[in-house]
Amino acid sequence: MKYLPLFPILTRYPFLKVGGAVFKDVNLETELRKNPDVKRVAKDIVLSSIEGKFHPRDYDESDIFCKDCDEECANCNFVTNYESCDLCLKCFENCKLHYPIDASARLLNSAKLSVLTYILSKIIVSSFDDWVRMRFAVNESQYYRNILSRDGEYVVKFVAKDLGIKLKNWNVHVSDYVRVSSRIKDEKWRLVNRTIRNGYVESSRREIERIIQEMLRIKLFRKIQNTTLEKLISNELEEIKRRVRRESKKMRLELKSSKVELRCFPPCMKEILAELQKGMNVPHSARFALTSFLLNIGMGPEEVIRLFKTAPDFDEERTRYQVEHIAGKRGRRVEYSPPSCDTMRTYQNCIADCKVSHPLIYYAKCIKRR
Repeated sequence: MKYLPLFPILTRYPFLKVGGAVFKDVNLETELRKNPDVKRVAKDIVLSSIEGKFHPRDYDESDIFCKDCDEECANCNFVTNYESCDLCLKCFENCKLHYPIDASARLLNSAKLSVLTYILSKIIVSSFDDWVRMRFAVNESQYYRNILSRDGEYVVKFVAKDLGIKLKNWNVHVSDYVRVSSRIKDEKWRLVNRTIRNGYVESSRREIERIIQEMLRIKLFRKIQNTTLEKLISNELEEIKRRVRRESKKMRLELKSSKVELRCFPPCMKEILAELQKGMNVPHSARFALTSFLLNIGMGPEEVIRLFKTAPDFDEERTRYQVEHIAGKRGRRVEYSPPSCDTMRTYQNCIADCKVSHPLIYYAKCIKRR
């Protein structure tokens, strides 16, 4: 059957561009009408991602990829060598593997439904604000990375190739590395701390999986539109809109119900808080600044932790530890002060000239005026 080895891969990784070639003749509207349960699954995936949870999915773990196949399905020197392959897919298209008809049909249908579910979930989140799409992108990219970590290395390299990542062994081309590492807030990912040989950055399989996760996060965050399919999932969209409105309202109420005066926040703190609430990935220096500022003006650790729930990579246990550490309830039991304006400028977290030397001074002066 044509493309047979790709079906289990597309079931697990429906975001792959090669899916467009495999299912180029499939009418999505027709398939959706034949399989209405796909709408429910896509909706549940989006709702789970908003809550920071992984939605369980059935995916085929069959391994019939071409790594050990003796059939000569294409006259190509790069079959199974996905570092050099250009993904023309001729070898998959001319697949000669003998496989039971029922099993082949099952694999085909599983891949088709997985791709359709992925497309629908993307269409759904494309209708919402950045923070919803960001939370979806972060959650789903982590979900796929978890699966990838259990797959063979030939699959990892195939996925990397599909996403446009150039590899030699487990080393990644410097252009791809820079594109991703600039978004990862960790010293070890800075290019000056890496070894580069012949244009490739020395890396490990685990780091390649992290790079794939980041590239996928960028891909998942982008909007897609399909007016026809949007009409077919209007009920699911309305249900998610109600949930999103409740989440947004809850975030605003939590801030209003606290003892702090939001109108007196300095511009830098307002900006960091706004980015968090939009679901943007705020750097560690900005998170520390906001956390220490909020704690110093009277917010409790629990209130601060709730505000961070909108962060795309929110982890309650880790966030609680960090907030309580800054509050002086862990570690050396020292309560940290927020960074000065000079330090905020150093880390590029300052956005306005407020004519003060410290965010707390700005807040205190505003409170006094009021």
